[in-house]
Amino acid sequence: MDAKHDSMVAIKNFKGKNFLINKYQRGYRWGKREIYALLKDILSFDITRDGFYCLQPLVMLYKGENNFELIDGQQRTTTIFLIIKHLLKENYFHIHYETRNSIEDGSNDFLTRLHTLDFSAVLQSDSKDIENHIWTVWKESFCYENNIEDTVDNFYFFKAYCLIQLWFIKNGNEDFIKHNLLEYTKVIWYTEEVDDKDVAFTFINFNDGKIQLDQAELVKGLFVLDMNKISDFTRKSYELNQFADEWNAIEQHLQRPDFWNFIQNNRSNKELANKITILLEIEKGKGAKEEDLYYTFRQYEKAFEREEKPEWRSLATLYNLLDEWYHDRETYHLMGAVVHLTTKTIHTVLEEYRSSSKKNQLKNYLKQILKDEFFEDKKQKFKSKYDINEIKYGKTGVFPILLLYNIAVAQLQDKKYLFPFDLFNLTRAWNIEHIYAKNSMGFEKKEDLQEWMKEIEELFAENAQLKQNEELEAKFKQIKVDDLESANLKVKDIETLLGDIIDKDHLSNLCLLDDKTNIQVGKKVFRKKRNMILEVDSCLDPEAYVPVATKQVFQKALTPSNELTLNYWNTRDRDAYMSDILNKITTFLN
Repeated sequence: MDAKHDSMVAIKNFKGKNFLINKYQRGYRWGKREIYALLKDILSFDITRDGFYCLQPLVMLYKGENNFELIDGQQRTTTIFLIIKHLLKENYFHIHYETRNSIEDGSNDFLTRLHTLDFSAVLQSDSKDIENHIWTVWKESFCYENNIEDTVDNFYFFKAYCLIQLWFIKNGNEDFIKHNLLEYTKVIWYTEEVDDKDVAFTFINFNDGKIQLDQAELVKGLFVLDMNKISDFTRKSYELNQFADEWNAIEQHLQRPDFWNFIQNNRSNKELANKITILLEIEKGKGAKEEDLYYTFRQYEKAFEREEKPEWRSLATLYNLLDEWYHDRETYHLMGAVVHLTTKTIHTVLEEYRSSSKKNQLKNYLKQILKDEFFEDKKQKFKSKYDINEIKYGKTGVFPILLLYNIAVAQLQDKKYLFPFDLFNLTRAWNIEHIYAKNSMGFEKKEDLQEWMKEIEELFAENAQLKQNEELEAKFKQIKVDDLESANLKVKDIETLLGDIIDKDHLSNLCLLDDKTNIQVGKKVFRKKRNMILEVDSCLDPEAYVPVATKQVFQKALTPSNELTLNYWNTRDRDAYMSDILNKITTFLN
């Protein structure tokens, strides 16, 4: 059953209400991070700018006058109860438990009288590990001295109340917080119309994400309420039907992974029930804090209160504009690079675009954003963190450079190919892979050892510095193929010596690989990696995505044909690879 949005309710209106926590819910578990984040937000939000601070929704079943069964929101409600208890030294509202109680009406005896107890053993402590000290006080003295049952739930109430008191000792502002909390902090209050026997099922569905209470539905409601004010019935019906059809059509298109991942790069957003929420955020901006989940809704709410009310068709126009950008290859790749590689958002880009309607200026603006990110001056000299001649494995600049290179290759090399931002974001994790393995694994098969030896022999043949290293040559000759245990020790020594001569951590020996492929090919010799990545062996995970530039590396597509050797990654391959990285990136941004 869908949740019903009743109203915005100020915390002051919680006074005298009774909230029931049913047995199917877990106990209270908020800790320092969550409690202090809430207190900080209540302290810092700007009433003159925001009007009020909005907490996440409370979902409940109405049980009669002032009585509600809390389906979702126990952690927030309990924390607010404890904060008010500290500020007012009273039970402003009541929380009852179907279990975990010591009083017949369901109240927790300890929670009810918490504000009357002595916490000096915690509050006067100078312990640097305050959470551990809270635990020690609870176990060694507090329960016994106050006749408190030592349960997990009681401990978390105790810990939270201690942390709240310690926060106020450090930050003060009790009167200000009290005013902000009671008068200007609100929750979106939902009630569910379900039978008692279905409440647990509703709770499970809600927490599985099957009931979504997000900004899109709230903003949609604002538009519908506004259209309902149209006095002419025929026109009102037309507007409402047109609005519903366009809303649904846009939502349907936003469900497409390729378009969805073009306009945003937050993987957690894929769980949004209403993808159109992102369109609303692009139009009105998004709150700076992750906790500010209803920033965009409040911007629309304020706009509707002004004379210049938002027009639904302006949002439809925005969608059409994004769709136009998506279908222009260069804009698609430039915008995708900006969204995935810089702190800029499409909202920021949109503001600039609206000040100048020429498409070539938009592309120049996107290129300039990327230049500002990667280059330090107009001569297009890379910033030190992105200097392709200096950055090495483990440095933060490697991943952005390789991603930018892959996007550039997609734009410049195949006019029918688009970089798949959806597959890129779908990949669980990305790894920086050594093309020539940094540390070959201990070989379990004679055949694998022999492949590695062939690769080393070819490296000797083409590298004069290796030929002249007598220690390296001597160790290599000592390898006995029939004795794998002894051979693996020699391999380890040789790899160490090679690392002193050939910089395996340099960008010229690095590429992007998804984690699934990396697990399968890591530390294997180049020829084996090549066959696996190019699917010659057909042994990779079918869902693995190998980026286009990585495939080029193992195809040796960049090395001149007269210098081509397929079975190992040599200095000529490295030089060709580095030259192409520089060429593709600079061409893409010019």
